[in-house]
Amino acid sequence: MKNHLPFIFLAAVLVSCVSVRDTGKTTMLPLSAGWYQYDFERTFKGVEDEYNFNISTGMNMVQELTWKYTGVVCRFEDGVLYDPVTAIELVIDSEGGISCAENISVRGNVDNDGRFFWSGLKEEHGRLNVISVKGVLIPLPPAVRGGSEFDGVYHMTDTGTGREQLAKISGGFYTWDYLDDEERGFTPWPTLVRPDGSFAFSMDMTTVMEMGELSRMNFSTGFGVEGKVIPGQSISLEEVSRSAGQGFDQKDDPQIYSGTAIRSGEFPNDAIPAGIEILVQSGRSAIRAEPKPNRAHYPSWYLKLPVKPGFIYAAGEKTFKVKETAFAMAEAAAAANLADQVRVRIESTIVDVSRDRHTITDERIKSESLQQLNYRIIERVYNEETRTAFVLAEWAVD
Repeated sequence: MKNHLPFIFLAAVLVSCVSVRDTGKTTMLPLSAGWYQYDFERTFKGVEDEYNFNISTGMNMVQELTWKYTGVVCRFEDGVLYDPVTAIELVIDSEGGISCAENISVRGNVDNDGRFFWSGLKEEHGRLNVISVKGVLIPLPPAVRGGSEFDGVYHMTDTGTGREQLAKISGGFYTWDYLDDEERGFTPWPTLVRPDGSFAFSMDMTTVMEMGELSRMNFSTGFGVEGKVIPGQSISLEEVSRSAGQGFDQKDDPQIYSGTAIRSGEFPNDAIPAGIEILVQSGRSAIRAEPKPNRAHYPSWYLKLPVKPGFIYAAGEKTFKVKETAFAMAEAAAAANLADQVRVRIESTIVDVSRDRHTITDERIKSESLQQLNYRIIERVYNEETRTAFVLAEWAVD
C-alpha cells in the first residue's frame, strides 16, 4: 500500500482550489456550493458508561472509539454539508460556524484553510455519548475529477476469495458495495476518481478501554484501498487489512479485485450502488423527514453559547428522572466537550518535527488537555416537563 499518495495529491488540490486574497493567505470562507473531500477523525466517548462505572466501583473508566476516514466525498449546498458516513447534515454559515438542525448540541467551526472541528451529544441504546469530529475539507472541482469516459457500472471479483463487488462511477466519483450478505462493519462511502483513473480510500478504527488500573486495552483495525480504472477495458483494486494493539501488529495479504464494465441488465437494479447524486438526495430526504427538537425546551444560553475573550464554553444535557444524576451526566458531557476543544487548541501549537513530516504528539496533547481542564459550571437548569438537565461550563484560557 502507498498510503502517502492520496495525501500528496490532496495537498496539491487544496493549494490549487482555494481562493487567494491580496494578503497572500488562502481562504475557503464562505464555502462555495460543490463537492468536497471530507477526510476526518470521529471519536465516540461513552460518558454515561464511564459515569455509571465510577459510581458503582469508585474507579475511573475510559471508553472511546475513534474512526479515521480518508477519501470520503460530500456535498455542500444551500448552506448545508451532508456527511454520507454519519448521515448528518451540518449547517455552515458564511464565517464557518457549524450547527445542526436535527441535533442542537452539535457545534463547531471551519477554518479558512479547510480544517474543521465539531462536536455534540448522541444517545445510543439509551446511553449518552460525546461525539467529536476533526478533519479537513478539500474542494473537488471538475478539473481534479475523472471525466465521463470512466462512467459506468463495474463488476469485480477477489481473485483469492471469490468475493464480489459492484462499483458505479459517474461525474468523477465512485460508489460501491459488496454483493454478498457478509457483515460490513461500516457503510461504504463515495470517493474520488482522479483524471488518470486512480482512486484511494481508507478507514481505521481504534478502541480505547481502561478500567482503573485493572484493565487497559488499545486496539486498532482497518483497511486501505488503492485502485485503477482503464476506460473501456478494466478495473482493479488492492485492499489491505491491518490490525495492531496489545503487542500485536499484523498486515494481512492484500485482496486483489479485478473486473470489467458490465452491460445493462447483467445484475438487478437493486444490486447496483446508487450514484453520488442519488445517494446525497436520498440521505438528505431521510434526515429532513425526521422530527426536529423543540427549541422552546432549551435554555437560551444552550441554543447560543456565550462568546467572551479569554474563555471557552461547552454545554451538556441529559434526560433522566433523577435530577442530580441528570446534572452529573450533563456536566460529564460538557467537561468531555471542553477537553476536546482544548486538545484541538493544543494540536495547533505542539508538533514534533521529524525528518519526513510534521507529526502530532498525541500523548502529550492528551496529557496537557486534561491537566489544563480547570473549568467551572456557570449555569444549571432542569426542565421538569422533559426531565432534562442542562449545564454550561466555562474554561479560562491561560
